[in-house]
Amino acid sequence: MSSGSVGRRVHRGLAAWLGRIVAAGALGYLGYLTVEGSRRIVRPDRKPFLPAEGQPATPADLGLVYEDVRFTTDDGVTLSGWLVGAGRDTRAAVVLMHGFSWHRLPWLADFVPWLQRRYHVLQFDFRGHGGSDDAPITLGTLEQRDVAAAVRFLEGRGLGPIALMGVSMGGSVAIMAAPDLPVAAVVADAAYAELHDPIANRMQEAGLPAVRLGARLVVGAASLRARVRLRSPIHRVGHIAPRGLLLIAPAEDRLVSPAQSERLFRAAGEPKELVVVEGAGHAEAHAAAPELYERRVLDFLGRHLDGPSPPV
Repeated sequence: MSSGSVGRRVHRGLAAWLGRIVAAGALGYLGYLTVEGSRRIVRPDRKPFLPAEGQPATPADLGLVYEDVRFTTDDGVTLSGWLVGAGRDTRAAVVLMHGFSWHRLPWLADFVPWLQRRYHVLQFDFRGHGGSDDAPITLGTLEQRDVAAAVRFLEGRGLGPIALMGVSMGGSVAIMAAPDLPVAAVVADAAYAELHDPIANRMQEAGLPAVRLGARLVVGAASLRARVRLRSPIHRVGHIAPRGLLLIAPAEDRLVSPAQSERLFRAAGEPKELVVVEGAGHAEAHAAAPELYERRVLDFLGRHLDGPSPPV
């Protein structure tokens, strides 16, 4: 046997050995990613229900009259929230929903005061968040039941018409829940169209490889953990009509691409509106342009909850 053929055999053997090492490493990486990534979605570390320094702990700290409320979903999860009475004579109400792994407190000071001037506002914590019962988090699939329970609660108080409003995961949950509920309108700020989009963006931000494949594996593994198929808002948004839909897209969002709001907008029926807020990062549209934000939201809610000319 010539030295050349021996060298080629050694080279092929080395290449095969290295290939097995690379394949084993890739499988190990993807395995760890799916296990740990799905855990962080379904059972993330729970943030304590405490205000940030200098921020209000309850609506009373903002001079607002409110009621501590609790209501239960049809699958037995008890949710905790606040009902803040409207600052004018109306029965119309807005359900305000928070983002993933947080609770209602970060949205209290920036959203409730200007919404409350016109509408009753129900803020609550999703399952597995804040003061609500522990339960798997599914990024919208089971949280639809939370929204349904919130709407039933408001109807039981004789309130309506009702609008759903949410930021980040809260906006996506609003989109998913609305088609099956007696609500008049939806406001979705920084909502994802597809579950894997923010997951892939978070992985990319962390410098991880194979982010698109990894994100899809994480969603699949999260479905197994939660024992329910996790679904995306893009498959529900077309059924919101004839209810009104207002989509708000922060232009500099690196977690949920503005293209996600644009995709939701294209898939939705009329009536629908899309507002792109320049210079805003994820969940920062109101902070970046508060006057524009409040004007567009209140004008939209006025048309769908009050009629063409809502009182100020």
